[in-house]
Amino acid sequence: MAATNHSERLGLSLWEQTDCPEWADFLQDNQKLEQLAGGHIANDALHVTAQEKQFLSQRTAIVTYTGTGSGAATVSLPFLPRKLLVSPVGKPGMLPQEDGAWKVLSEIWLAGEETAYGTGGITVEEASLTAQFSQGAFSGEAGLYHALNEAGVTYAVEVEA
Repeated sequence: MAATNHSERLGLSLWEQTDCPEWADFLQDNQKLEQLAGGHIANDALHVTAQEKQFLSQRTAIVTYTGTGSGAATVSLPFLPRKLLVSPVGKPGMLPQEDGAWKVLSEIWLAGEETAYGTGGITVEEASLTAQFSQGAFSGEAGLYHALNEAGVTYAVEVEA
């Protein structure tokens, strides 16, 4: 005899003491569990993949490079950034020059900006996940000299997803 009662959500057998469970009842309950729980587990749209978990856990990363003094340094990025912050290691972000201009060794870039937020000097190539850090470009009449690739200077790039 089948179960007198069944669970509300899954319809599983809830036997009374007077019921006589049959093997078919257990099989039917197991099939329902397999269909519902197994279907849920197999549904990729409901679960985060290993690659997605890695991306989500890497909200920030630090990449370093040493300047060469050439036009621009190209640096590989671990993921597509929303924000980049480049800073010289062990040096201030800006240094005054004898001619009254300022050497800019630190810069911020925000996704969606045509040029860097601030004085410029950073270009991000999304297709190859690289960033270029300019050396020597002046910014308007402000007397700012980009020094994001100064020879021998180590820079830290904070990448934020």
